[in-house]
Amino acid sequence: MGKKLLKRMAISLVTLFIISILSFALMELAPGGPMAVYAENPKISKADKERIKARLGLDKPAHVRYYLWLTNILKGDLGTSYKTGRPVATEILQLLPATLKLMTVSFLISIGIAIPIGIYSATHRYSWVDNLVTFGSFFGLSLPVFWFGLLMIYVFALWTKLLPAGGYLTPWFNPGDYGLLVRPLAVLWEHLRYMIMPAIVLSLMNVAGWSRYMRSSMLDVINQDYIRTARAKGVPEKLVIRRHALRNALTPIVTIIGLDLPYFFGGAVVTEKIFAWPGMGRLFIDSVFARDYQVLMGIVMITAVLVLLGNLLADLLYTVLDPRVKYEG
Repeated sequence: MGKKLLKRMAISLVTLFIISILSFALMELAPGGPMAVYAENPKISKADKERIKARLGLDKPAHVRYYLWLTNILKGDLGTSYKTGRPVATEILQLLPATLKLMTVSFLISIGIAIPIGIYSATHRYSWVDNLVTFGSFFGLSLPVFWFGLLMIYVFALWTKLLPAGGYLTPWFNPGDYGLLVRPLAVLWEHLRYMIMPAIVLSLMNVAGWSRYMRSSMLDVINQDYIRTARAKGVPEKLVIRRHALRNALTPIVTIIGLDLPYFFGGAVVTEKIFAWPGMGRLFIDSVFARDYQVLMGIVMITAVLVLLGNLLADLLYTVLDPRVKYEG
Protein backbone atom coordinates (compact mmCIF):
# COMPACT_ATOMS: atom_id res chain seq x y z
CA MET A 1 0.00 0.00 0.00
CA GLY A 2 2.91 2.35 0.70
CA LYS A 3 4.09 2.31 -2.92
CA LYS A 4 0.57 2.91 -4.18
CA LEU A 5 0.13 5.85 -1.82
CA LEU A 6 3.40 7.37 -3.00
CA LYS A 7 2.34 6.88 -6.61
CA ARG A 8 -1.04 8.45 -5.90
CA MET A 9 0.62 11.42 -4.18
CA ALA A 10 2.93 11.89 -7.17
CA ILE A 11 -0.07 11.89 -9.51
CA SER A 12 -1.78 14.41 -7.23
CA LEU A 13 1.25 16.72 -7.40
CA VAL A 14 1.21 16.57 -11.20
CA THR A 15 -2.52 17.28 -11.15
CA LEU A 16 -1.97 20.31 -8.91
CA PHE A 17 0.72 21.58 -11.28
CA ILE A 18 -1.63 21.28 -14.27
CA ILE A 19 -4.45 22.96 -12.33
CA SER A 20 -2.15 25.86 -11.43
CA ILE A 21 -1.14 26.38 -15.07
CA LEU A 22 -4.73 26.27 -16.36
CA SER A 23 -6.03 28.53 -13.60
CA PHE A 24 -3.26 31.09 -14.13
CA ALA A 25 -3.83 31.02 -17.89
CA LEU A 26 -7.59 31.51 -17.54
CA MET A 27 -7.08 34.50 -15.28
CA GLU A 28 -4.64 35.99 -17.76
CA LEU A 29 -7.14 35.56 -20.60
CA ALA A 30 -10.00 37.08 -18.59
CA PRO A 31 -10.91 40.66 -19.59
CA GLY A 32 -9.88 43.47 -17.29
CA GLY A 33 -7.29 42.62 -14.70
CA PRO A 34 -6.02 44.06 -11.42
CA MET A 35 -5.33 47.40 -13.15
CA ALA A 36 -8.95 47.72 -14.36
CA VAL A 37 -9.98 49.50 -11.14
CA TYR A 38 -7.63 52.38 -12.04
CA ALA A 39 -8.60 52.62 -15.71
CA GLU A 40 -11.53 55.03 -15.26
CA ASN A 41 -10.01 57.14 -12.50
CA PRO A 42 -9.03 60.52 -13.99
CA LYS A 43 -7.01 61.46 -10.89
CA ILE A 44 -4.45 58.73 -11.59
CA SER A 45 -1.98 59.62 -14.30
CA LYS A 46 -0.39 57.21 -16.73
CA ALA A 47 2.89 57.41 -14.81
CA ASP A 48 1.09 56.56 -11.58
CA LYS A 49 -0.50 53.55 -13.26
CA GLU A 50 2.89 52.34 -14.44
CA ARG A 51 4.31 52.68 -10.92
CA ILE A 52 1.36 50.73 -9.48
CA LYS A 53 1.77 48.10 -12.17
CA ALA A 54 5.46 47.73 -11.37
CA ARG A 55 4.79 47.58 -7.62
CA LEU A 56 2.28 44.76 -8.13
CA GLY A 57 4.69 42.93 -10.45
CA LEU A 58 2.28 43.15 -13.38
CA ASP A 59 4.90 44.74 -15.67
CA LYS A 60 6.56 41.35 -16.19
CA PRO A 61 5.49 38.81 -18.86
CA ALA A 62 2.90 36.19 -17.87
CA HIS A 63 5.34 33.25 -17.88
CA VAL A 64 7.75 35.15 -15.62
CA ARG A 65 4.98 36.01 -13.17
CA TYR A 66 3.84 32.39 -13.12
CA TYR A 67 7.39 31.21 -12.44
CA LEU A 68 7.75 33.69 -9.57
CA TRP A 69 4.36 32.68 -8.17
CA LEU A 70 5.24 28.97 -8.38
CA THR A 71 8.61 29.40 -6.67
CA ASN A 72 6.98 31.42 -3.91
CA ILE A 73 4.20 28.90 -3.35
CA LEU A 74 6.77 26.11 -3.06
CA LYS A 75 8.24 28.11 -0.18
CA GLY A 76 4.82 28.41 1.45
CA ASP A 77 4.21 31.99 0.31
CA LEU A 78 0.86 32.44 -1.50
CA GLY A 79 1.64 36.03 -2.41
CA THR A 80 0.11 39.36 -1.43
CA SER A 81 -3.44 40.50 -2.07
CA TYR A 82 -3.74 43.22 -4.70
CA LYS A 83 -6.78 44.62 -2.90
CA THR A 84 -5.75 44.73 0.76
CA GLY A 85 -1.96 44.42 0.59
CA ARG A 86 -2.10 41.62 3.19
CA PRO A 87 -0.56 38.17 2.69
CA VAL A 88 -2.93 35.81 0.87
CA ALA A 89 -2.27 33.08 3.45
CA THR A 90 -3.47 35.42 6.20
CA GLU A 91 -6.60 36.33 4.23
CA ILE A 92 -7.49 32.67 3.63
CA LEU A 93 -6.56 31.24 7.02
CA GLN A 94 -8.66 33.91 8.71
CA LEU A 95 -11.78 32.74 6.84
CA LEU A 96 -11.03 29.04 6.28
CA PRO A 97 -12.34 27.86 9.71
CA ALA A 98 -15.78 29.36 9.01
CA THR A 99 -16.00 27.56 5.66
CA LEU A 100 -14.80 24.25 7.09
CA LYS A 101 -17.32 24.51 9.93
CA LEU A 102 -20.18 25.16 7.53
CA MET A 103 -19.06 22.36 5.21
CA THR A 104 -18.69 19.88 8.08
CA VAL A 105 -22.18 20.57 9.40
CA SER A 106 -23.64 20.38 5.89
CA PHE A 107 -21.82 17.11 5.24
CA LEU A 108 -23.12 15.56 8.46
CA ILE A 109 -26.66 16.70 7.64
CA SER A 110 -26.39 15.22 4.15
CA ILE A 111 -25.08 11.88 5.40
CA GLY A 112 -27.46 11.72 8.34
CA ILE A 113 -30.54 12.25 6.16
CA ALA A 114 -29.63 10.77 2.76
CA ILE A 115 -28.37 7.36 3.92
CA PRO A 116 -31.36 6.42 6.16
CA ILE A 117 -33.84 7.74 3.58
CA GLY A 118 -32.19 5.74 0.80
CA ILE A 119 -32.20 2.56 2.90
CA TYR A 120 -35.85 2.96 3.87
CA SER A 121 -36.90 3.68 0.27
CA ALA A 122 -35.09 0.57 -0.97
CA THR A 123 -36.56 -1.72 1.70
CA HIS A 124 -40.07 -0.25 1.18
CA ARG A 125 -40.01 0.03 -2.58
CA TYR A 126 -43.05 1.60 -4.28
CA SER A 127 -44.63 2.53 -0.95
CA TRP A 128 -46.08 6.00 -0.42
CA VAL A 129 -42.93 6.95 1.50
CA ASP A 130 -40.74 5.82 -1.41
CA ASN A 131 -42.85 7.80 -3.87
CA LEU A 132 -42.71 10.86 -1.62
CA VAL A 133 -38.93 10.59 -1.28
CA THR A 134 -38.58 10.19 -5.05
CA PHE A 135 -40.65 13.31 -5.66
CA GLY A 136 -38.72 15.23 -3.01
CA SER A 137 -35.37 14.14 -4.48
CA PHE A 138 -36.19 15.33 -7.99
CA PHE A 139 -37.65 18.54 -6.56
CA GLY A 140 -34.48 19.15 -4.54
CA LEU A 141 -32.21 18.48 -7.51
CA SER A 142 -34.20 20.96 -9.62
CA LEU A 143 -34.12 23.77 -7.04
CA PRO A 144 -31.47 26.48 -7.67
CA VAL A 145 -29.28 27.07 -4.62
CA PHE A 146 -29.55 30.86 -4.71
CA TRP A 147 -33.36 30.77 -5.04
CA PHE A 148 -33.74 28.32 -2.16
CA GLY A 149 -31.45 30.47 -0.04
CA LEU A 150 -33.48 33.62 -0.72
CA LEU A 151 -36.68 31.68 0.02
CA MET A 152 -35.25 30.55 3.36
CA ILE A 153 -34.35 34.14 4.24
CA TYR A 154 -37.84 35.36 3.34
CA VAL A 155 -39.63 32.66 5.36
CA PHE A 156 -37.44 32.31 8.46
CA ALA A 157 -35.85 35.77 8.71
CA LEU A 158 -38.33 38.27 7.26
CA TRP A 159 -41.68 36.55 7.74
CA THR A 160 -41.45 34.47 10.92
CA LYS A 161 -38.31 36.24 12.26
CA LEU A 162 -37.10 32.99 13.80
CA LEU A 163 -33.55 33.17 12.47
CA PRO A 164 -31.13 35.95 11.44
CA ALA A 165 -30.95 36.73 7.74
CA GLY A 166 -27.19 36.35 7.58
CA GLY A 167 -23.86 36.81 9.26
CA TYR A 168 -21.76 34.73 11.61
CA LEU A 169 -22.43 36.02 15.13
CA THR A 170 -24.38 38.85 16.71
CA PRO A 171 -21.87 41.74 17.15
CA TRP A 172 -23.07 42.56 20.66
CA PHE A 173 -23.30 38.95 21.85
CA ASN A 174 -21.39 38.53 25.11
CA PRO A 175 -21.14 35.06 26.72
CA GLY A 176 -20.43 36.75 30.05
CA ASP A 177 -24.02 37.94 30.21
CA TYR A 178 -25.10 34.35 30.92
CA GLY A 179 -24.58 32.19 33.97
CA LEU A 180 -21.94 29.46 34.05
CA LEU A 181 -24.50 26.69 33.61
CA VAL A 182 -26.39 28.34 30.76
CA ARG A 183 -23.37 29.89 29.01
CA PRO A 184 -22.35 26.83 26.91
CA LEU A 185 -25.91 26.41 25.65
CA ALA A 186 -26.16 30.12 24.87
CA VAL A 187 -22.91 30.05 22.87
CA LEU A 188 -23.99 26.88 21.03
CA TRP A 189 -27.37 28.35 20.10
CA GLU A 190 -25.76 31.62 18.99
CA HIS A 191 -23.62 29.70 16.51
CA LEU A 192 -26.41 27.36 15.41
CA ARG A 193 -28.99 30.05 14.71
CA TYR A 194 -26.67 31.62 12.14
CA MET A 195 -25.64 28.28 10.67
CA ILE A 196 -29.01 26.53 10.30
CA MET A 197 -30.12 28.15 7.05
CA PRO A 198 -26.81 28.10 5.11
CA ALA A 199 -26.11 24.51 6.21
CA ILE A 200 -29.56 23.34 5.04
CA VAL A 201 -29.20 25.16 1.71
CA LEU A 202 -25.73 23.72 1.14
CA SER A 203 -26.86 20.16 1.92
CA LEU A 204 -30.10 20.25 -0.11
CA MET A 205 -28.81 18.84 -3.39
CA ASN A 206 -26.56 16.34 -1.65
CA VAL A 207 -29.49 14.89 0.31
CA ALA A 208 -31.56 14.67 -2.87
CA GLY A 209 -28.83 13.03 -4.94
CA TRP A 210 -27.22 10.76 -2.36
CA SER A 211 -30.57 9.33 -1.23
CA ARG A 212 -31.28 8.22 -4.81
CA TYR A 213 -27.85 6.65 -5.16
CA MET A 214 -28.25 4.92 -1.80
CA ARG A 215 -31.64 3.53 -2.81
CA SER A 216 -30.30 2.22 -6.11
CA SER A 217 -27.22 0.67 -4.50
CA MET A 218 -29.26 -0.95 -1.74
CA LEU A 219 -31.71 -2.42 -4.28
CA ASP A 220 -28.82 -4.06 -6.12
CA VAL A 221 -27.44 -5.55 -2.91
CA ILE A 222 -30.64 -6.90 -1.32
CA ASN A 223 -31.33 -8.99 -4.43
CA GLN A 224 -27.99 -10.81 -4.18
CA ASP A 225 -27.76 -14.53 -3.33
CA TYR A 226 -25.97 -14.03 0.00
CA ILE A 227 -28.80 -11.79 1.22
CA ARG A 228 -31.37 -14.46 0.34
CA THR A 229 -29.19 -17.04 2.07
CA ALA A 230 -29.04 -14.94 5.25
CA ARG A 231 -32.82 -14.60 5.22
CA ALA A 232 -33.24 -18.34 4.64
CA LYS A 233 -31.13 -19.02 7.73
CA GLY A 234 -33.62 -17.06 9.80
CA VAL A 235 -31.51 -13.95 10.40
CA PRO A 236 -33.79 -11.01 11.40
CA GLU A 237 -34.47 -8.57 8.58
CA LYS A 238 -32.99 -5.58 10.42
CA LEU A 239 -29.78 -7.52 11.03
CA VAL A 240 -29.63 -8.60 7.39
CA ILE A 241 -29.90 -4.99 6.25
CA ARG A 242 -27.50 -3.57 8.82
CA ARG A 243 -24.78 -6.24 8.81
CA HIS A 244 -24.86 -7.74 5.32
CA ALA A 245 -26.48 -5.29 2.92
CA LEU A 246 -25.51 -1.85 4.20
CA ARG A 247 -21.75 -2.32 4.22
CA ASN A 248 -21.67 -3.53 0.61
CA ALA A 249 -24.15 -0.91 -0.54
CA LEU A 250 -21.99 1.89 0.87
CA THR A 251 -19.04 1.16 -1.42
CA PRO A 252 -20.38 2.99 -4.52
CA ILE A 253 -21.78 5.75 -2.29
CA VAL A 254 -18.27 6.49 -1.04
CA THR A 255 -17.24 7.09 -4.66
CA ILE A 256 -20.14 9.47 -5.22
CA ILE A 257 -19.41 11.38 -2.03
CA GLY A 258 -15.74 11.72 -2.98
CA LEU A 259 -16.66 13.04 -6.43
CA ASP A 260 -19.23 15.43 -4.97
CA LEU A 261 -16.77 17.09 -2.60
CA PRO A 262 -16.15 19.91 -5.11
CA TYR A 263 -19.86 20.75 -4.85
CA PHE A 264 -19.38 21.73 -1.22
CA PHE A 265 -16.80 24.29 -2.33
CA GLY A 266 -18.82 25.44 -5.34
CA GLY A 267 -22.07 25.58 -3.39
CA ALA A 268 -20.34 27.39 -0.53
CA VAL A 269 -19.44 30.22 -2.92
CA VAL A 270 -23.11 31.02 -3.61
CA THR A 271 -24.40 30.11 -0.14
CA GLU A 272 -21.83 32.19 1.74
CA LYS A 273 -22.53 35.21 -0.45
CA ILE A 274 -26.30 34.98 0.08
CA PHE A 275 -26.07 34.58 3.85
CA ALA A 276 -23.07 36.92 4.31
CA TRP A 277 -21.12 34.01 5.81
CA PRO A 278 -17.48 35.12 6.33
CA GLY A 279 -15.83 32.19 4.59
CA MET A 280 -13.66 31.35 1.60
CA GLY A 281 -16.62 31.26 -0.78
CA ARG A 282 -17.52 34.85 -0.04
CA LEU A 283 -13.85 35.85 -0.28
CA PHE A 284 -13.70 34.14 -3.69
CA ILE A 285 -16.66 36.13 -5.04
CA ASP A 286 -15.27 39.41 -3.68
CA SER A 287 -11.85 38.64 -5.18
CA VAL A 288 -13.42 37.93 -8.59
CA PHE A 289 -15.06 41.35 -8.69
CA ALA A 290 -11.86 43.00 -7.43
CA ARG A 291 -9.68 41.06 -9.92
CA ASP A 292 -7.52 39.99 -7.00
CA TYR A 293 -5.85 37.13 -8.84
CA GLN A 294 -3.38 36.33 -6.09
CA VAL A 295 -6.20 35.51 -3.68
CA LEU A 296 -8.08 33.61 -6.39
CA MET A 297 -5.05 31.43 -7.14
CA GLY A 298 -4.59 30.70 -3.45
CA ILE A 299 -8.22 29.65 -3.02
CA VAL A 300 -8.13 27.51 -6.16
CA MET A 301 -5.02 25.66 -5.03
CA ILE A 302 -6.29 25.06 -1.49
CA THR A 303 -9.61 23.82 -2.90
CA ALA A 304 -7.79 21.49 -5.30
CA VAL A 305 -5.69 20.05 -2.46
CA LEU A 306 -8.77 19.39 -0.33
CA VAL A 307 -10.62 17.75 -3.23
CA LEU A 308 -7.68 15.46 -4.04
CA LEU A 309 -7.37 14.51 -0.38
CA GLY A 310 -11.09 13.73 -0.26
CA ASN A 311 -10.83 11.42 -3.26
CA LEU A 312 -7.78 9.70 -1.77
CA LEU A 313 -9.64 9.08 1.49
CA ALA A 314 -12.57 7.68 -0.50
CA ASP A 315 -10.25 5.18 -2.18
CA LEU A 316 -8.79 4.13 1.15
CA LEU A 317 -12.24 3.63 2.64
CA TYR A 318 -12.91 0.91 0.08
CA THR A 319 -10.58 -1.44 1.92
CA VAL A 320 -12.46 -0.76 5.17
CA LEU A 321 -15.95 -1.27 3.76
CA ASP A 322 -15.13 -4.25 1.55
CA PRO A 323 -12.13 -6.45 2.39
CA ARG A 324 -12.29 -7.93 -1.11
CA VAL A 325 -11.16 -4.58 -2.50
CA LYS A 326 -7.40 -4.21 -2.28
CA TYR A 327 -5.83 -0.79 -2.71
CA GLU A 328 -2.88 -2.42 -4.45
CA GLY A 329 -5.27 -3.44 -7.23
